[in-house]
Amino acid sequence: MQSPSVSEDRYPECDVLVAGGGMAGIAAAVAAARQGAKTLLVERAGWLGGMGITGATALHNFYNIYGAHPGAERMRVVGGIGQELVDRVQQLGGGMGHVPLERGGEFVSMATIVEPETFKLAAFQLCLEAGASLLLHTVVDEVRAAAGHVGGAVVWNKAGRSLIRATQYVDCTGDGDLAAYAGADCQHFRSDDPGAYHAGFTFRLCNIDLQALEADLERHGLVWHVAHAVKPGMHEPDLVRIGINTEKMAEVYGEPAPWYFFATSVRPREFTYVNCINYGPNDGLDPDALTKAEVELRSDMLKVAELFRRHVGGCEQCYVAGPAPSAGQRRARAVRCDYDITQEDCTEGRKFDDRVGCFSFIDNNRYLVRDAGAYDIPYRALLPKQLDNVLVAGRMMSVELVAHNSTRNTACCLVCGQAAGTAAALAARKGRAARKLDVGELQACLRGDGALLEPVPDPLTEGRS
Repeated sequence: MQSPSVSEDRYPECDVLVAGGGMAGIAAAVAAARQGAKTLLVERAGWLGGMGITGATALHNFYNIYGAHPGAERMRVVGGIGQELVDRVQQLGGGMGHVPLERGGEFVSMATIVEPETFKLAAFQLCLEAGASLLLHTVVDEVRAAAGHVGGAVVWNKAGRSLIRATQYVDCTGDGDLAAYAGADCQHFRSDDPGAYHAGFTFRLCNIDLQALEADLERHGLVWHVAHAVKPGMHEPDLVRIGINTEKMAEVYGEPAPWYFFATSVRPREFTYVNCINYGPNDGLDPDALTKAEVELRSDMLKVAELFRRHVGGCEQCYVAGPAPSAGQRRARAVRCDYDITQEDCTEGRKFDDRVGCFSFIDNNRYLVRDAGAYDIPYRALLPKQLDNVLVAGRMMSVELVAHNSTRNTACCLVCGQAAGTAAALAARKGRAARKLDVGELQACLRGDGALLEPVPDPLTEGRS
């Protein structure tokens, strides 16, 4: 049987094609369009936000981890388009801005919690207002490239297979699909490889008396991480973030408990996100492994609800709702770039002349950026080896595991996406390879658009969110 024909005129040529509409893709598309580039964002789902909105408890992290160092100054490390999204969600009634942790701040010092459906609307609005075009329910199926230059991406959707030509491409697929199909040097992490990672799965847990739950968990000494804030539509502070000591939980309840437990709450009487179950490590490019993950994780989700119904005050009639649409695979392949951020770059807070952003959070409680600082993200870390008109941003941009523990996080993806989209637009306008850009000009554009290239003292008034 012949392969389906490819339409070459269904979609017009663009300046910048962004593949993947997760956190990195949203920021890349908005940034590129604002620079005047004709921008198209292609996304396989029917919404924007990716795993950052379907698989994370909060947007981690716009601040340094000042809680790990008593007396350290609170510093903002993420601004720009990421902050605009947070502001828009709050304006639409789906968030509380940035909330300081009252306990457990040595892991995450500030929580930026958003309601997922509100965030999806905010992301649509920012993209369309910037002038970016959206093509949802569409995947990159093939890439046509020669001598390190991409001439077009073949996408598949219900209309068939179509070729989209662009001047510059930004791969925000999470798995590095576009870059890999174009011939970039990549590392594939199979289930037994060092650096392989679990798939996670989040869900809502509804009909909870949050005050009773918190009081019961406190009585048993199970709460180690907690924050309160005034939720949309409420007038008094309520529980918005909690972390449970699950090792002690198993002892208290006399039965197995999850490996860890974090939850956040935007609305009354619910955990908007529960993050506590995993499958793997597994191969994120293996459909059989992903299928097994779906079956096991959905079963585990119901077991967690039953555990809370049996043992936790305020949860006697709780139930699961709004599960993630699919398992959230944290890692599949890494794209090797001109520079690969290392563990020591992160933990030592290293600085780079070609920085396009900074970040502070490492989602691994054994590692911290020294002295509550931040590390720089060099522009070279967004440039895949062997390709001259492709940039990458998102969870596939770091090879070393601890660096990946940091750069895969939502707020860092927003930072890198804004940098990659800005650079792609500049390169398209100037008709040159992305790695030939004047980095000083790129940095000036990013600063002009509100991005932070170095930490700044917290601009929020103490006690405000």
